[in-house]
Amino acid sequence: MKNGLILAVLALALASVMAGAQENYLQQIKEHPEYLDATDYLCPTGPVKLTPAPKGYKPFYLSHYGRHGARYAWQSDLYDKLNKLFVRAQENGNLTELGKDYKRRFDSLYPSVRYRTGDLSRKGWQQQKELAERMFANFPEIFRDNATVRAWTSTSTRCVMTMSSFCLGLKGCNPRLDVFENFGKVFLPAILPLDKSNPFRKEFIPDTPLSFSETWEQYIERTVDYKAILGRLFKDIDAAVPEKEQWDIVSYLYFYAAGMKSLDTDLVFTDLFTPEERVALWKIDNFQFYAYAWPTHLGYQPIVDDIIAKADARIADGAVGADLRFGHDYTILPLMMTLGVNGFGHDVKDPDDIPAWSPIHQVPMGANLHFVFYRSKKSPKILFKVLLNGKEATLPMEPVSGPYYDWEAFKVAAYKPVMGEN
Repeated sequence: MKNGLILAVLALALASVMAGAQENYLQQIKEHPEYLDATDYLCPTGPVKLTPAPKGYKPFYLSHYGRHGARYAWQSDLYDKLNKLFVRAQENGNLTELGKDYKRRFDSLYPSVRYRTGDLSRKGWQQQKELAERMFANFPEIFRDNATVRAWTSTSTRCVMTMSSFCLGLKGCNPRLDVFENFGKVFLPAILPLDKSNPFRKEFIPDTPLSFSETWEQYIERTVDYKAILGRLFKDIDAAVPEKEQWDIVSYLYFYAAGMKSLDTDLVFTDLFTPEERVALWKIDNFQFYAYAWPTHLGYQPIVDDIIAKADARIADGAVGADLRFGHDYTILPLMMTLGVNGFGHDVKDPDDIPAWSPIHQVPMGANLHFVFYRSKKSPKILFKVLLNGKEATLPMEPVSGPYYDWEAFKVAAYKPVMGEN
């Protein structure tokens, strides 16, 4: 009886915590509706207030993993598929008044985007320069004359361009930097360890099964009425879109609308959705990313290993500078889970709680994770802190002071990834 009461109290306490977490993320997206653009949200590049280092400590090295900058739609058929859909509906007299207006707006943009799927946009190029300039402004001691900066990227063209823009941004701040950009499959263990083209890909990947049985398809059906969305565009939705493709088209419309902020346009397409539908679509996208990333997130340990190896080499030779890696959202998210950054290592039990623990607007266009290292002439202890998108972040370990952690303690913890609660 006593044990049952304790369990009941613990269950109520956990329910209270989760209710608070959900209220918190709902309040966040109410204050910042731009978060509803999910992974198409643009990482801010403005100044961020940082906590001073403990007395006597100065920054000397920075290790970085960044997502590519703002881009055009990544789905290879998104622009063409929507175009064909609207052309056919117009020919058949199947567009509503909103559908006709939507098509007019779509047609004005289509010629400039139809051949650009996956490309880094002009905004993405500029965004990366600004992120580099913020990094330099925050840590000028790391980027002093002749500091060495080494960069690596995935084989994606948008990532290569992202790397070049970022490095140009740094060189623009200090032309005396020694910067070298690297490209090739040999570097993939530190960029995309699970990619099939990685020649060093490990056959065994530690598995962390999802703690819920609900599928993405089931979650969609109970979260949003996507037929109602299509009904605003088409008089007869079944004639416009085969039933088995209707969700796919709504997801394309969602991503298309969210991607406008990455382009040089003032066009808006979010008016297709009610505020409640935008939240629902955002939650579905959170579900999809979490369900993809969580089961294999420990397979991204090679990136952590590379962070450790390169940092230890810099510490040993006393060099200053930075190591930069450029990849994708589907890599930086499981990397954050492996590290437990800001609670991303939490094993979610209920799909509705995913946005509270693994909010995908934290993996925006230009997302960046920094390990910033500090040393002191009076102590052999190396300290570091983690920045997520420029802001100080937490790890599932005890800090030395504020956001600052002991590097040696981290290396011990890094090989014991958080598997559940944190």
